[in-house]
Amino acid sequence: MATPPDPFFMDGPCQDLAYQNTRDHPGGEDDKSFVEQLWARFYPLADSHFRLDARNHFHQRFWEMYLAVTLMEHGFNLHRHSDEGPEFYASVGTRRIWFEAVAPGPGDGPDHVPQLVFGEVTDIPTEQIILRFTNALDWKRRKYAAALKKKIISAEDYYVLAINSWEIRYAPHGPSLPYFIQAFLPFGPLRTLFDVKPGAPEESFYAYRPQVSKVNGSPVSTTAFLDEVASFCSAVLHSGVHSATYLKHFGGDFAVLHNPSALRHLDASVFQWCEQRTYRDNQLHRSPPHPPLSMDA
Repeated sequence: MATPPDPFFMDGPCQDLAYQNTRDHPGGEDDKSFVEQLWARFYPLADSHFRLDARNHFHQRFWEMYLAVTLMEHGFNLHRHSDEGPEFYASVGTRRIWFEAVAPGPGDGPDHVPQLVFGEVTDIPTEQIILRFTNALDWKRRKYAAALKKKIISAEDYYVLAINSWEIRYAPHGPSLPYFIQAFLPFGPLRTLFDVKPGAPEESFYAYRPQVSKVNGSPVSTTAFLDEVASFCSAVLHSGVHSATYLKHFGGDFAVLHNPSALRHLDASVFQWCEQRTYRDNQLHRSPPHPPLSMDA
């Protein structure tokens, strides 16, 4: 492995407190060392302003590096096209799998996910959380269309949207059904039916929810993976990892939702180390991951 020409962290002022704390705080030495290890493997894939931009968008850049190194650990040979287009791709036969990394924050408009206020009891802002995922897909759909027009991407290629939700409160873990699934398939809250007769079985199901609403009342669809609008996306990969809570195993919390309406379907073997979900026959099916690969392997 070649040594990068410069370390990841740069001296001087920065706007991102996580970047500053990881770089400067004595308690962040282990985290800083891990980030530099990621950089040492990732830097050939970095765009020209990667290190500079990380000073203001640390988590987004950490996620891009962690995603790439995880994929390399699991056998992907990654390449970058240019500063335009998705982050990187791997070849599978005569096609490419493009990976687009995105780490949405809580938002800053009327539909933002509010920060936790200690001592104050509030409801979980489910609809606002889901809107952060739907917004990420819509944003990247437009970028995909631009890359397709410039012939960076081929319509024959696979496309994976890799979403990291750590900066969205509650989103990384979610209820019994992860929020990123609720954002792209019309599954709502878990419901349970009770029969008052002694010994009668309970019946549980997810309510049908084809949309959520913005504060202004505008509806936003949660059926993207059942519609043509998202057919460009083969799958969504989700993680909540960040620089201070990285796992013992690369990709240990990765979960994949395959798009039943995709133009190009990925075989499940591509992400065998991940928890995977597929939607078929009007049911959501879960496949557990194979044993993860250790970072020390």
